[in-house]
Order: sequence, then C-alpha cells, then structure tokens
Amino acid sequence: MTLLLRVQLFDSFPSRRERARLARAFVLLAAATMFTVSALAQAPVAAAAGEYVGDAAVTYTTIDYPGAAITNVTGINSSGVMVGDYSDATYNSPSHGFIYSNGVFTSFDYPGGESTITGAINDSGVIAGYADIHQYTASNGFLYNGTRFTTVRIQGQTATFVEGINNAGDVVGAYGSFSSTKGFELVGKKVQTISPPGVPFIVFANGINNLGEIVGSATASSVTGWAYKNGKFLTLVVPGSSGYTEALGVNDSGMVVGLYSTTAAFYGFAMLNGRYVSLAYPGAIETIATGVNNLEEVVGEYQLPDFSWHGFKTTAVSFTHLGAER
Repeated sequence: MTLLLRVQLFDSFPSRRERARLARAFVLLAAATMFTVSALAQAPVAAAAGEYVGDAAVTYTTIDYPGAAITNVTGINSSGVMVGDYSDATYNSPSHGFIYSNGVFTSFDYPGGESTITGAINDSGVIAGYADIHQYTASNGFLYNGTRFTTVRIQGQTATFVEGINNAGDVVGAYGSFSSTKGFELVGKKVQTISPPGVPFIVFANGINNLGEIVGSATASSVTGWAYKNGKFLTLVVPGSSGYTEALGVNDSGMVVGLYSTTAAFYGFAMLNGRYVSLAYPGAIETIATGVNNLEEVVGEYQLPDFSWHGFKTTAVSFTHLGAER
C-alpha cells in the first residue's frame, strides 16, 4: 500500500501546487491507515522554537497572465522582476513559463517539453525551473537567461527538478524517480545531496539565498519544512499547523516563506527569527507563498471559491505591524 501511494503521489511530476495537494492527501491517508514513520521525528535535527504572531499586515496585488485559467508567481528578484507559470485552460492543461517586468508579460517554453514550470529568478535575470518530457514520464531541470536554455539533469535519474537559484548561480532542487526524491545543491559542476536525517521518501530543496542557506521540505508521515546551512539542519514547523509545513523560499535576511495547513485550509507563511506570520489572500480558500526577495516582498498564488487560481505579490512583510490573529 505504501508503494502504491508513492506512485500515485508522484507519477506525473506535479507542480508545487499539485505536490502540496497530493502530499496532504497522502498524509491523511497514511494517518487513517496507521502508517507512521517515526525515524524522522527521532533524527538528530534541531527543531526551531517557533512563535505564531498573527496575520501579516500586507497589501496584495493580483498577477494574472492575460487569458490564463491558472497563474502562479514563483519568484521575484531584488529589481521586482517576477517569474511564474500559467495554464491556458483546465487544471490538467500544459503549463508555460512567464517573466513579468514593468507591467509586461513574456512567455517562454522549454524546447520539447510538455509543460514548463518555474521556480525562481536571481538578480541577473536567470530563471530556474523544470519541464515535463517524454509524455510526462520524466523531467529535466533548466536554467533560462531570457534567450538560451541550459538543461540541468542529474545523471542516472528519471526526474530532475530545479527549484531555486542565487546570484552566484548555485542551484537547488530534487532528483529521483517515481517513488522517491532527494534534495540537491549544484555548485558549478559539483552536486551535493541535501536530505535531512531519517527516512523521508520525498525531499525537495526549494530555495537558496546568497549566503548559502537552503530551505525545503521532507515528506514521511507528515510534511515538514527545513533549513540547511553549514552542514546543519533546522526543522521548520508553523505552530498550530496540522502536519504540513513546506518551506519554499528564503532571502538574505533569513526570512523563509512557504505554506502550511490547518484542519481547514492551506495558508502561506513568512518566518523570521522564529516568528511566524500567516499570509492569506482576502476571500481565498488557499494561499501559497512561493518566493521572497531582499525587500521582503512575497509572491505566490491563491485559490478562490470558484476554484480559479491567481498569482500575487505583497508589499513588504513586517513582523511589527500585524493583522488580526488567526
């Protein structure tokens, strides 16, 4: 049964949004069938002492690719240039990448890919992402500088996902197969596996800042966020969450953004020095924070009750001026 769940979770190389939904479904199924993995909890990983301090008092701006049914903003650099992906029609239709700069959208697609899914953009304008290939049976990571694609593929692996990039060009992501992945960091041509201790079967390294701090997620009997620097892991769990915290981006101040679940819905979060704030687009039923720049501006996506998905950008997140406590 465990293997079946893993295959169902990962047989189409989903986007972050889809991974979140499927991983949450897996966690619920695992709990319902008494499937547990205790080694992750017992692993020698420091846990971050966290404090939930309320909703972030920010202003949201919707970012929608013209004519798209689904828009997701995944990254923003220090100049405010955003990157994301969109789908033309249904939830299962192919995704295309886009750059959004000074009010202008520019679309792009990985050559030969069925879907193009973006991860991040650095201050030089280099985009990290991945593409589904071979009729959605494999994936290639890529870097795109606006004119040329460079394929990133971990040798011997069915799937390579590139999720984050910093200004030095260091890249993070995940590699693996249908049933499991491990996180990685690519510096030049040197690949280092980044995977927390324990027995998580799905690990993603999702973001990296200019100081070399990496954030990501690990899935076992729950989904747990983590941060990694200088060989040490720190567990990230939003206080009061219900078994799901995923860290998706980090800036040079150490502000981490991502998503977490309650028994009701998914919310975005931002965390700095152990203090967590929620990000919830007004009227949305789900909010996902995917990236943050050094101005503390956050980007992501939200879902409305009509099940439409839209991208967003916030004003700078403050940990002193807060909205109502959730």
